[in-house]
Amino acid sequence: MSSQIIGLINLQEDNPLRELNERRPLATMPFGGKFRLIDFTLSNMVNAGIGDIGILLSAESRSVLDHIRSAKDWNLARKGDGLFYLPLEAQDIIHPMEGDVRTYYHNLSFVERAVQPYILITRSDYVQNIDYEKVLHFHRRHNADVTVIYHHPATDITGNFYILDTDDKDRITEITPKTHVKSGENVYMRGILIDCEIFNRSVRLAYAKGYKFILTDILKRNIDRLRVFGFNYQGYTACIHSVPAYFNANMELLDVKKWRSLFLDGERRIYTKIKDEAPAKYMEESAVNNSLVANGCIIEGRVENSILFRKVRVGKNAVIRNSIIMQHSAVGDDAQLNYVICDKNASIQSEAVLTGTKQMPLCIGKYSVI
Repeated sequence: MSSQIIGLINLQEDNPLRELNERRPLATMPFGGKFRLIDFTLSNMVNAGIGDIGILLSAESRSVLDHIRSAKDWNLARKGDGLFYLPLEAQDIIHPMEGDVRTYYHNLSFVERAVQPYILITRSDYVQNIDYEKVLHFHRRHNADVTVIYHHPATDITGNFYILDTDDKDRITEITPKTHVKSGENVYMRGILIDCEIFNRSVRLAYAKGYKFILTDILKRNIDRLRVFGFNYQGYTACIHSVPAYFNANMELLDVKKWRSLFLDGERRIYTKIKDEAPAKYMEESAVNNSLVANGCIIEGRVENSILFRKVRVGKNAVIRNSIIMQHSAVGDDAQLNYVICDKNASIQSEAVLTGTKQMPLCIGKYSVI
């Protein structure tokens, strides 16, 4: 049934993790030992049978192209449909503008060429395993023009969010920006399912009027004219809107129940770029407790409550606690790390002592030598 949908993933967004890497887009930030954030967005669409997917690239898209390539790992390397890269217009790189309406307007040809009646618009800042077929059923059952996806956070959160007010029939009555969100409120999850004809017409009109944002300048202004409904996603989700949020989302995967709900939810799997690596090697004096360790690692020290990506090397008597060590990094002998996020290809020298906090982990940049 989801062959009735085309997908559009907007990667032209600010990177809230610039403390880690200023030039890497949020979409390709490593996550959970071997994945990238965009893997979840792409996999969710593929699992729902969506075969036409466009990716709106940002100005810094080299890592996106390197990771996804032909998208064969998501079964999207096809002749007719499949994955389409939609790069920025030259004028948008030279003179960047706030908002997403201009970007959608410049790429309307991708939507207009499609034969599917619906378009799913999303981004890469949410980690989730959502069934978009349920969203489509909801959309049709309510005879909706637009369906906006939201969730209820389990705890209070701080950041730039939008709250959706709904009536007893799931129809959205108000869209409100909010920086301090209480648990249980309806938080917009950056996912919108909309009829293609309405999308095309609305974007053209909004662009002509100089509007900037599809959520506030199109949907909110027409909340009484369009049939806009809210779909409550109740599965596991994590919003990557800051370094602490990124750190906590990774650490939550050490909870087996949350890990299973994200990666083993029915028949829906999360796919990524395949890399053939040797199994992790645990040396005689190593000790690992409550951690995720990817292939290719060599561990000679102690690892506790941490996540190690591919080909990380931990030296003798080194101690790593409550930390994220990304691929191809090395931790020297007798080094001690606690609440540290170490980007890829970093080198931590012997006897180094690095300590952050749970609220603000210490960030080590890519290729750094500490």
